[in-house]
Amino acid sequence: MTDLLLDADFDLKITNGDFAIGDSKDQNLKLVFEANPGDFKEYLDCGIAFGRSKNGNIDRFLDRTIRTQLKADGFKISKLEIKETGVSIDGSYEGV
Repeated sequence: MTDLLLDADFDLKITNGDFAIGDSKDQNLKLVFEANPGDFKEYLDCGIAFGRSKNGNIDRFLDRTIRTQLKADGFKISKLEIKETGVSIDGSYEGV
């Protein structure tokens, strides 16, 4: 998936005086994981709020939330692993 790229602070990335464009798959996943529901005006339900689960329980609710949110974003998960050390996801955006 090609889109405008963001820097580490989620600001538009500028390269040679122009907007940087490139593969945005990882960036999109990071945005969905970092976002809280209500952060995106047009899509109020979008967001996993993964930061809230830090030091919390790893349970089926987190698994379901990740799967539901990524499916709504058009991402097809082929493998999802949730461990105490982090999340591992394999998949791709549909139609890309």
